[in-house]
Amino acid sequence: MGYLKLLEIENFKSYKGKHLIGPFKKFMSIIGPNGSGKSNLMDAICFVLGEKAQNFRVRKLADLIHGASIGKPIGTRCYVKMTYKNDDESETTFTRTVTNNGSELRVDGNTVTTSEYHSYLEQINIFIKAKNFLVYQGAVEQIAMKSPKEITQIFEELSKSGELSTDYNKLKAEMEKLKKDTHFNLQKRRGVAAEKLEVRDEMKEAKRYQTMKDSFDKAQMQLYLIQLFYAEKARDKAKVELQKLNEEIGNFHRTKIDDEEEIEKCEQELRKAVKELRRMENEVEKFERNLITFRPELIESKQELAHVKRKVETTKKIHLTTAKMAKEQEQNLKELEKQQLSLQDQRKKCEEKLKKDSQRHSLHLDHEQIVEYNQLKSVAEKQNCRVTSQIEELQQDREAKKIGIHRAQHEIKTIEDQIKQKESELERHEKSKTMIEESRENQIQMLEEEKKSLVTVEKEILESKDLLEKYSNRLHEVNKEISDAHGDSIETEHTKRRNEAVENLKRLYPDKVHGRLVDICNPTHQKYNLAMTKVLGGNMNAIIVDTDDIAEECIIYLKEQRYFSEKFLPLNSLVINSINEMLREISEPKGVKLLFDVINCFQPSIRKAIQFTTNNAVVCETTEDARHMAYGIAGHRYKSVSLDGTLFQQNGIVSGGSLELRDKAKKWDEQKLRKLREERAELQNKIEKLQQNAKRNIEIEIKQNQIKQIENRIQFTKFDYGKLQNEIIPRLRRELVALRCQLTLIQPRIDIGEKELKEIEEEIEKLEVEKNSISDSIFANFCQKIGIDDIREYENREITFYQEYQRQLKTFEAEIARLQYEIDFLKSDDKRKKEKEEAEKIQKLQEFEGKLEMKVEKQMTELKKMEGELRKAQNNAADQRSTVLKKEVKYDEAKKVVQTIDRNLSSMEKKVKNLEQIEAKKSQKRHSLLHECKIAGIEIPLKSGRLEDVMIMETSDDTDNNDENYDPRDIHQRHIIDNIIIDFEALEDKTKRLKSDAEIEKLIENYFKAVKDAQGNLAKISAPNLRANKRMEEVRSKEDETKEEYENARKKAVKAQTAFEKVKNERYKLFTDFFEPISQQIDEIYKHLSRNESAQAFLGPENQEEPYLDGINYNCVAPGKRFRPMDNLSGGEKTIAALALLFAIHSKNPSPFFILDEMDAALDNTNIQKVVSYICERSKRDMQIIVISLKEECYNKADGLIGIYQKPTNVVTSSGVLTFDLTNFKSNLHDSMAAV
Repeated sequence: MGYLKLLEIENFKSYKGKHLIGPFKKFMSIIGPNGSGKSNLMDAICFVLGEKAQNFRVRKLADLIHGASIGKPIGTRCYVKMTYKNDDESETTFTRTVTNNGSELRVDGNTVTTSEYHSYLEQINIFIKAKNFLVYQGAVEQIAMKSPKEITQIFEELSKSGELSTDYNKLKAEMEKLKKDTHFNLQKRRGVAAEKLEVRDEMKEAKRYQTMKDSFDKAQMQLYLIQLFYAEKARDKAKVELQKLNEEIGNFHRTKIDDEEEIEKCEQELRKAVKELRRMENEVEKFERNLITFRPELIESKQELAHVKRKVETTKKIHLTTAKMAKEQEQNLKELEKQQLSLQDQRKKCEEKLKKDSQRHSLHLDHEQIVEYNQLKSVAEKQNCRVTSQIEELQQDREAKKIGIHRAQHEIKTIEDQIKQKESELERHEKSKTMIEESRENQIQMLEEEKKSLVTVEKEILESKDLLEKYSNRLHEVNKEISDAHGDSIETEHTKRRNEAVENLKRLYPDKVHGRLVDICNPTHQKYNLAMTKVLGGNMNAIIVDTDDIAEECIIYLKEQRYFSEKFLPLNSLVINSINEMLREISEPKGVKLLFDVINCFQPSIRKAIQFTTNNAVVCETTEDARHMAYGIAGHRYKSVSLDGTLFQQNGIVSGGSLELRDKAKKWDEQKLRKLREERAELQNKIEKLQQNAKRNIEIEIKQNQIKQIENRIQFTKFDYGKLQNEIIPRLRRELVALRCQLTLIQPRIDIGEKELKEIEEEIEKLEVEKNSISDSIFANFCQKIGIDDIREYENREITFYQEYQRQLKTFEAEIARLQYEIDFLKSDDKRKKEKEEAEKIQKLQEFEGKLEMKVEKQMTELKKMEGELRKAQNNAADQRSTVLKKEVKYDEAKKVVQTIDRNLSSMEKKVKNLEQIEAKKSQKRHSLLHECKIAGIEIPLKSGRLEDVMIMETSDDTDNNDENYDPRDIHQRHIIDNIIIDFEALEDKTKRLKSDAEIEKLIENYFKAVKDAQGNLAKISAPNLRANKRMEEVRSKEDETKEEYENARKKAVKAQTAFEKVKNERYKLFTDFFEPISQQIDEIYKHLSRNESAQAFLGPENQEEPYLDGINYNCVAPGKRFRPMDNLSGGEKTIAALALLFAIHSKNPSPFFILDEMDAALDNTNIQKVVSYICERSKRDMQIIVISLKEECYNKADGLIGIYQKPTNVVTSSGVLTFDLTNFKSNLHDSMAAV
């Protein structure tokens, strides 16, 4: 395979002038510092290979000329020429030139078009769109992180299968559309065929329909006649039995009235005793709540006191440590100040001594001698110019060395001071850590104690709740049994919620909501109980309020609180009839009274509601008297009720019996009732005691808050301890180690400096000797005249004194400055101030501790007082419970007399209820059957009346409603139904003589089955369609049309599918021919790159049938590691994986050369060696590789180097190029290694 041989660049970007780069070796490395122009060299290669202008970070090609970026192009053109050596050793040149007017492309010197130029390049496997010859900087790792879909896109571009994607998508959409059209026409054709069969069936069924309908009508009439016959028979029988039973119940009620007066007296006494007991229990509960609330406050105060005491002890320890450190600081400060004063005195004495010595040794010359000295000095300086210059340079070096040594010595002193400071700080933090650790251990111990206490309390409360639930359930059962024995109703959850709602409304609207009607009035005598309950009916539980607005607000509140709906009677909107005074004067029958007059009203303001609900109703002694008042007085009808609860209304409706007014009572003997009372008292005592523990939830919350506070303190302490342990102390230790390391590094510098200083002084001494010999020859006569051995005796005498004077002064000043620095440092860290702050803190804590102790003592006294009050209240409540128990026993004995009568009445009232229900049910059934016959058009033979007059009527099971709740239309309808007489002659005699319900039900069931079968058979046949023949003609016409449409659509779909399959196969072949070799080679390449056979690389499509439609998964298993997703690999592992993919792709679509820009950026030295070894093998075998690298481990293995450097310039960056052949060096290295 050919390769890139030479590259010639002229005025391209940063390359000014002409540069000939090469020859390029099989493995070439481009090196150079950042900003030197390495990337511009890559741009030059891309430029000559036909890359577009926008990829060179310029707006137009003319901006590529050197200097154009700053508006000062160096010329009017630039070019890049590439010399390519072919397989047959011939050479081809590719040249691309840019001028201000455009660009020019040449191949072997001949001008060509862009397409021809690209064609020449593609002949040597260089594709500029796919860039199969180049990997840009930073792109290596990005290749490994590409999504499966992006990897598929790369393969589409390189395999050129992507060029068919437009035709593929277009033909696929067309094929799918035509398939849908074909399917639509097929379904349409099938629908027409089904419609044809349907028309045939309609014609057959029409005939059968009429025959079966006649049979159904006859069976249906027989069924309804049988049901109506037995419904009337059962209704008439129930009416006769009901009248007899009501007369017996009235006799029992009159016997019971006198016995109930004694019960009422005992009940009033019991209510007073229970009310007093509740007051005492509320008082006990109040004391208990106060005690439960107070105890946590006392516990919290004790804990706070214990915490403050521990804090005082900790602060005292800190204060002692701070005082000790302050004392040591003051001693050190006094010692340093003493040393500073001593040095100042020594400096003063030294200055005086030097002045005296200078005056004693000074030598004086006359004017002529000075002039002669100056002339000779000038001559000597000229002759000693060279030597003097060397001496001055050496003296400067010597002074610099001395300054460096002095700085290093001063640095040592500074570091030693810092080490002392850090050691002191470390010691202080170590002590703080110890104290914090002790405090944390105390807090943890306190936390464990509090948690144990909390667990104990929770366990006690949980046990108490379990027992409380158990005892409460049993108490509920006992109360239920006692209530049943008394004949009272059991209060259900529904009733409790409704009562709770009324109490809440009375509390929200005092004096405006009066309560339920049943709670605020009662009959003057117990004998009126049933009569009053019957008349009040649905209004009995109504809530009395003042106005409509109050009623609306109450309704809104009930809805918001999700209570049950209630009936309200607003007093301001009730329309009432005036009281008929004539009813108060009736003497016959005897005992007739206005019901309003026999009701006691506790609140005069609600008398209007009572008047509204009673509505001039009268109460009579017997049922006959009530019937007489209702219907027996000519011209007058009154609403009347008897003492046994039989109600006669003006509209003719009569309702009787008292089962609706009372609940069933169970039989209890006296002994069992007494045991139940005793068990209830025992359960109440246990529940009361257990409720004390159950109310300790506040104590749990307080303990939980205390535990949370301790945990927070532990967390803060842990944070402080952790900060000292993991941050501050390690940091100080690291800083000490670093300072000590600096100390060890500075001394060698001083030794080296002193050695170099000694060498400089020796050199100066040699030069001084040379200089002195010249000066001695010039000043010989002059020295003889003034009587000295040489001129240096005169010069040195003056200079030496001055230098010595300056040296000693600098020494004193340096030492004084060092001492002053240490003094200032110690003064800045005032330990006495910290000691004072800690002392003030101790004083404040001790004052707070005293206040807390007084508070705890006061709370203890208050606790004892509250416990005494609680015991006294509990004793009073226990005495009152005994009194209540005695009253209950007396009340039970009084009620026992009435229980026998109640049991008898309950049994009889149950029978009344059953008979009433039978009568109502059969009447309703007769009405329903007649209405069904009317609706269904069934012709029933009648003796009188008409089915057309039968209407649907609202039904209600509430027989207690007064006549205001009846619709006049319902009364008229009942009258019509009663006047309808059915002719049962059509029924056979044996059908009418059936006795048992089973026989009747069986007969009705047989007829019902016959009707149902006939109806089922009839339902299977739809009504005949008279247009069936005409519809058949229309269906046949549709059939011909749909057949033609289907054939046309099918042919188009087959043609479209053939075209699509052709493009699909072509695209699949292009893609798989390119992909398969790469997927087979990539594992081997990855193993070679990793230098490990355990490494694995997988390249697989998500869609096996059409891989170009979905992603291609690329996964690698690094040597010695488990499988991980690509984004979890390290930077080096990602780079190796990316290179494996790049080399695999390149092996399928190889360009003659492969350029990698800083592909080793994320690699460590080991991975670089592996990659470079692989590159060396490939470059020797089948490809030319050019690598841009900044790492020596990479470029030292190359066959040659191209060095890029930046030339100095003031205008625009200019790059220079150096080429270096490493082949000879590598061969010599191999030879030397072989010799070894």
